[in-house]
Amino acid sequence: MTDFSWNAVYYSDLQTLYALLVVPVAFLAWRLASPTQQARAEVPAAARFVALLTLVFAVETMIDPISTGPIKRSAAIEGTIFATLIPFFFVLLGDLRVLLLAAGVARPEKSLGENLQWAGGRMLIVPIVTGILYGGISFLSPDLHGLVMWMIYEFGFLMLCIYLSRVWVPQNLTGEVNANAASYLRAMFGYSAAYYALWFSADVLIVALDLDLGWAIRIVPNQLYYAFWAPFAYWRFFSRQTHT
Repeated sequence: MTDFSWNAVYYSDLQTLYALLVVPVAFLAWRLASPTQQARAEVPAAARFVALLTLVFAVETMIDPISTGPIKRSAAIEGTIFATLIPFFFVLLGDLRVLLLAAGVARPEKSLGENLQWAGGRMLIVPIVTGILYGGISFLSPDLHGLVMWMIYEFGFLMLCIYLSRVWVPQNLTGEVNANAASYLRAMFGYSAAYYALWFSADVLIVALDLDLGWAIRIVPNQLYYAFWAPFAYWRFFSRQTHT
């Protein structure tokens, strides 16, 4: 009898593909049947932006596991440079959505291009720092575990979320007028910090202690990152009570 392994479960199509599509499909169906109530928006000026962004990224989070799974493993892609570029592209896109959402809610008066430029500049901080640190560490210790690079990245984006929530939000969203936007963005940065903290903790268990349990823990942030991000961002934004 084959021994049970969370590592095998983690890399199965059930976890890496099918389980990640259920919630986005349900969310998109719900969005089609239930029109957005702009009166419930935390920041009315950003209502259309958030409604569209969460719709776009609900679709993107379905394309992501399909692209990094069956498409990446296809005969046309496997073994080529695209097999490396595809996952890297979607990692950056997954972080860009957090920062673009923050920019659009905090600065609804700005154009999409200006907010995209702001988000893109900050998105590059973590991968650049990760590349420098990982390059230096791997030079000194060539036999590094493959997850070490991701651990550096995970810890870096976790710290960025904490900084933006604790420093950037209070500095840029002050007063009663911006109270709803500040509360919403702290919730979103906290949500993103949660899945990066879980990924990092799981990888510590895998790398430092060689615990198979780490792969089981990794399943949870995968769901938070892929399946539940768009629904959480949408429902948290359109949660204000209306009065008749």
